[in-house]
Amino acid sequence: MIIQALRIVLEEAEMAARLKDGLAAVNQLKEVTFSLVPGAVKVGGKFQVGFSIPFETQWTASVLGTGQKLAVRLAQVSVGMIGLSAAMVTSQVMSALSQKLQGVAGLVVENDTIMLDPAVLLAAKGIRLAAPVRRIDVMQGHVEIEIG
Repeated sequence: MIIQALRIVLEEAEMAARLKDGLAAVNQLKEVTFSLVPGAVKVGGKFQVGFSIPFETQWTASVLGTGQKLAVRLAQVSVGMIGLSAAMVTSQVMSALSQKLQGVAGLVVENDTIMLDPAVLLAAKGIRLAAPVRRIDVMQGHVEIEIG
């Protein structure tokens, strides 16, 4: 299969289920929430370290350069505990993601951003992507991706 043009709609419920499955092995994360709002992906929950620390993150998605890569950037972090700075939590979140995603072909973590190469990710599923990603839009309840 070769994809030359395509419009993909990813529904919030499907994305939430995949995210929760992927995070199930992370024992410290509890009560994970996921939502899509215009321009942002929100992920929250409680981080368990002997006691619960409520948190919420907002991520933005964009197409980089010529459409060969996508970027998902940690744009905002809020933590419901005095004494923890957003910068410290951001650093911890991105460090944990970097370790978890290390060695996954098509994914690279740099600073506060996860860079995805859709062609490499799809090739692992036997699909050849022969066109650039033109746009990615996070909407209320869904994400739209246009290729071609």
